[in-house]
Amino acid sequence: MEMEDSPIMPLSPGRSQLSQRIMELLSHYRSGSSTLGVEFFGPCLKEAVRYRRAAGYFSSSALITWAGALPGIVRDRGLKVQLIASPELSQADVLTLRKLGDETERQIYRQKLSDDVLDQIIKYTEDTSDVSIRAEIFAWMIANDRLEIKFAFPTHVQGADLFHAKYGVFDFQTGERVAFTGSANETFRGHTQNYEAIDVYRDWVAGDAERVDDKAAQFDEAWENRAQGLNVLAPSENILKKLRARAPSEKPEIQEPVSQEAVVTDPRWKHQEEAVAAFLEKRAGILEMATGTGKTRTSIKILDNLINSAKIDRAIVTTDGTDLLEQWSLELGDWALEPSRLDWVIYRHFGKHHELADYSRKVHPSVLVISRTQLERVLKQIPPHDRTRTLIIHDEVHGLGQPALVASLQGEHSSFGWKLGLSATPERAYDDGGNAFITSELGPTIFEFPLERAIARGVLCEFDYIPLGYELTQNDRDRLRDVQRKKAARQHAGNPMSKEEIWIEYSKVYKTAEAKPDVFHEYLKSNPDILKNCIIFVETIEYGKRVLEIIDRYTHRYRTYYADDDRADLVRFARGEFDCLITCHRISQGIDIQALENVVLFASASAKLETIQRIGRCLRLDPSRPEKRARVVDFVRPSKDGGGIPDADQERCTWLDNLSTIRKGDDV
Repeated sequence: MEMEDSPIMPLSPGRSQLSQRIMELLSHYRSGSSTLGVEFFGPCLKEAVRYRRAAGYFSSSALITWAGALPGIVRDRGLKVQLIASPELSQADVLTLRKLGDETERQIYRQKLSDDVLDQIIKYTEDTSDVSIRAEIFAWMIANDRLEIKFAFPTHVQGADLFHAKYGVFDFQTGERVAFTGSANETFRGHTQNYEAIDVYRDWVAGDAERVDDKAAQFDEAWENRAQGLNVLAPSENILKKLRARAPSEKPEIQEPVSQEAVVTDPRWKHQEEAVAAFLEKRAGILEMATGTGKTRTSIKILDNLINSAKIDRAIVTTDGTDLLEQWSLELGDWALEPSRLDWVIYRHFGKHHELADYSRKVHPSVLVISRTQLERVLKQIPPHDRTRTLIIHDEVHGLGQPALVASLQGEHSSFGWKLGLSATPERAYDDGGNAFITSELGPTIFEFPLERAIARGVLCEFDYIPLGYELTQNDRDRLRDVQRKKAARQHAGNPMSKEEIWIEYSKVYKTAEAKPDVFHEYLKSNPDILKNCIIFVETIEYGKRVLEIIDRYTHRYRTYYADDDRADLVRFARGEFDCLITCHRISQGIDIQALENVVLFASASAKLETIQRIGRCLRLDPSRPEKRARVVDFVRPSKDGGGIPDADQERCTWLDNLSTIRKGDDV
């Protein structure tokens, strides 16, 4: 921690005494040496009566997270917040503002951008997830004059981008003030996850009063739209009226955590408690749970149990794919907001996040979310005696069996005290060596809750299976013969193809069969509604273009989601901003879109792993539509229609057809 050596000035006559915690605020806080939320923001927000905050740019989701993360904001009657922020602009928004030549037109567009942020929050209040609770808190604060918000647009140069000032001023009932400036965002990540630093000025400390005055004047000047080079807009009265209409009439109550014994669990979800018990008994092993049955939630229950019983003081969550890693980060972020978990810090090391060094310092109890390809790096930095008090979680555990990881991670898990694998289908197809490695590192499957039981228990919804027949064209058959010739040539050269290589080559022909798009077009003529709340899985971008040409005849409310596409489109799809998403394998795993009800499988595998993950996308329950019934459209060629694996489509068709006959309440 920073040492404070500035002299403290005596309080002015007539003022009441500040609390000891506020009086002992430091002049500087930074990640690693302090926890911003616990040591600075929490105490100030608890005691302040006014909080003026300039906080950079915000999306609508970030705003409600910000509001929900303010400790005690809806408990304390005295605190009022004034926030200046910049709406998070897309590149298209920036270009539009630059192109608009007339200042009046630019002002109209800025007002629209500002109102759009709050309009999205209004939509969040209509959601059925936990997000809606936070959105209602935000709406209640606006409606009850606890929060005022204005949006800032820099105009100091031509084509100015974002308002990025970050500072704040706390006013206390005693008359004292505290100002701060620095990089901290008023979010969970800003308080704990990001590497952040702030400088703090207290007006009772010699030399600080003038700086506090400067920050307060700077804020007030911007708030009143008097700051040169800055255009600050209040939300329109129309959008505020809509937001107030969505606000709950009663003050939202922040629920205190209750003991596990007091929780009345829905019997449909008792499999989660069974899975937790199985793991705690074995300390190592794999939970085989169908997509949508709560693997993440079960893992967090295990994490809670081990923390509450003082058996661990750190954890690692590892898997493949940025989408899934981001989802884990968000889930753990919500978890760490609980009062009993405020001393736990969530670090990330994947994609653009590079926080491995912070995790390795072991300053706080912490969880690291890391890509599996980077796992070897962190394991080298954790000594064996620390691993005994560490939980490691491998999500989509089949990915651990990749040949490169087998070579680099052999024996690395033996010293971990707790080893957990998660997957809907942990078996790797055509890879006995990879399967043996997973078992040797993490242990065997110790709990199963498959699709059949999940549908019968009502954890997943029922579905209709629609197989569409197709024939291979002559060109498809020629491509199959090319694979056979390649197989023979490799055999002759003494470098035979593996079973997996052969399957991949053959399956690519079937997944990109030329006749499928025309067959789908015929189906769409009488069933265009299949494109509503729909994900279409294709094998390649080139093949997807053929499918898009057909879809475009029926709707323009679609997007692609390939490797280089913007993740924001996935979020927009989940919100219902468009109907149909065309993708490859990128979102087979881990993404929860409750409204999704249709899946079209242009690309289907003989191995159940991929198919279970893909149909699992649409089998999740939607609390807003308890009557939801999903549909799975598949393409099935005739039995023994040539090729390397002649009955793959037929086997999958039989399995899915049987699965579609299961009804809630069936004894399976």
